[in-house]
Amino acid sequence: MDTTTAAARHAAVETAYGDPWDRANPTGFAALLDADERAELPRAAVELYHRLGMNAEYVPAPLGGSLEQIDTLGLMLRPLFRRDATLAVGEALTSLMGAMVVWLLGDAGQQRRTARMLLDGGQATVAYQEFKHGNDFVADEFRVRRAADGTLLLGGRKAAVNNADRAGLMLSYARTVGPQDPEDGYSLLLLEPGAMPAASCERLPRYRTEGTQGLQVSGLRFQDCPAPAGALVGEWGDGITLGLRALQVNSAAVPSMILGMADTGLRTAIRFAVGGSVHNSPAKLSGSARGAIAGALVDLLACDSIALAATRALHVLPEECNVLAAAAKYLVPKIVGETFYRLSALMGDAFHTRSGEHAIFQKHVRDLTMVSFGHVSSAVCQATIAPFLPSLLAHDWPAELAAPAELFRTDGTLPPLASERLAAFGGRDGLIGWIARCRQERRAAPPGDPDAPLLRLLSDQLALLEAELSAIREGCPALDGPDGRFVTDTSAFPLTDRYALLLVACACLGVWRCADPGSFLAGPGWLVAALDRLLRRLGHAGPRVPDAVTAELAAEALRRARGAVGYDLYALELAG
Repeated sequence: MDTTTAAARHAAVETAYGDPWDRANPTGFAALLDADERAELPRAAVELYHRLGMNAEYVPAPLGGSLEQIDTLGLMLRPLFRRDATLAVGEALTSLMGAMVVWLLGDAGQQRRTARMLLDGGQATVAYQEFKHGNDFVADEFRVRRAADGTLLLGGRKAAVNNADRAGLMLSYARTVGPQDPEDGYSLLLLEPGAMPAASCERLPRYRTEGTQGLQVSGLRFQDCPAPAGALVGEWGDGITLGLRALQVNSAAVPSMILGMADTGLRTAIRFAVGGSVHNSPAKLSGSARGAIAGALVDLLACDSIALAATRALHVLPEECNVLAAAAKYLVPKIVGETFYRLSALMGDAFHTRSGEHAIFQKHVRDLTMVSFGHVSSAVCQATIAPFLPSLLAHDWPAELAAPAELFRTDGTLPPLASERLAAFGGRDGLIGWIARCRQERRAAPPGDPDAPLLRLLSDQLALLEAELSAIREGCPALDGPDGRFVTDTSAFPLTDRYALLLVACACLGVWRCADPGSFLAGPGWLVAALDRLLRRLGHAGPRVPDAVTAELAAEALRRARGAVGYDLYALELAG
């Protein structure tokens, strides 16, 4: 699906779900909040999801669906996330995470079977292996062994599997426990939970979650339960290596989706700040309110920049996605969470309400943690980045090695995903080369150019980014021991955090340089504001962003609120 088609489909979904602020809308915020209070799935919104055939959005086009590019997949699911994370996770994201493994690694029969089930309105789910730095969804695991006759026998339990009672198919990571199997070996299995024999498959009770309260989470316990023939996905014992490919895709896609939640957060805060209606005069907004609104807007644009680069890199630079996907998965939820926190100060006591037109803000704050860390925690993302840093920072990344412009465009057809190239670390990071490229291409503004002061500010910011890259490079050798100490030393985590922030800055630079001339994104205002906030997160208080830039960014946010336009790079029209 190209961007033009995706934009049209996005508009159709927005129109179908209608104005979420309309209290009479059965799929609006009032109905969604009511279902959440009852810890139920929002029935009308779920029924509409299936009438729209939205499962097709994540079924590959050759198998009868609409999925062609991961960047447009994130865009397509934002209308769900901006309304209700329970709806989005319960009906779409969980199925996507399980199905993505099958699309990338399954055989033709497994792919057809999964596609047919999803296109018929069914659901898939995924049971991950245990992570030491995970959460309740990855706190225990299944086991599998080969019987003498070759039958695969399952054991173990998972207490928290979303849609375990509803899913037609479950992609399961199971630890291999045969006498000849390595201690840390896993296999991938495609199972039918509803078809497992009751004598050896016990259904565990519903597991209540603090956020996304309507999710139907429960568990399974196996005791020598036979897996059906053809359940094995890929090779025996190769589950982790294979699963890393799908992990990169999911880790890149999720940040793009949750920007829908951030959009609603900013939109709600603006409605509160201007007195309930975005059409009221914003003249009485305080300077601090304008600053909070402007800061939230550029934070969302920065997050969308790294999300765009990460999802498009899956197609364009698959060997460079190890670090980029993990950085996006780690930082976007973190920055969005910080944005919610700052906006909550703007809302005051209204932040705490659980009913009324501002209550969706508080629900999204609660739900964000569940969506962000449902399968991979911050620590896991940082541990993914850490071992690659010494190689990536062993030499400079000059301008000529910068990643191609295709990473930063919101349109254009991309090559198909090449599964075998994912998770194959190529030793390069072209994104970081955009610091050198923009320094090399920096130009003097013509006389009288109103952007001249901002371009000078940008030049100073680029120098600070370059200095930060050098400082991170100097810190790597101290942790790079022959015993792999870099990976396990918690002192490496601050370096991963700093490097990830640099990647976000580089993505912003790429989006700015590749934007259509004359567009909002081609102007330097949002860029210098975004870089200023990223540099401050890195501990650099650079030259002050002019007040006029902050005022213009706040005005842009208010214009988008009045016009019901998205707070992202696409700036598509919304239903309310």
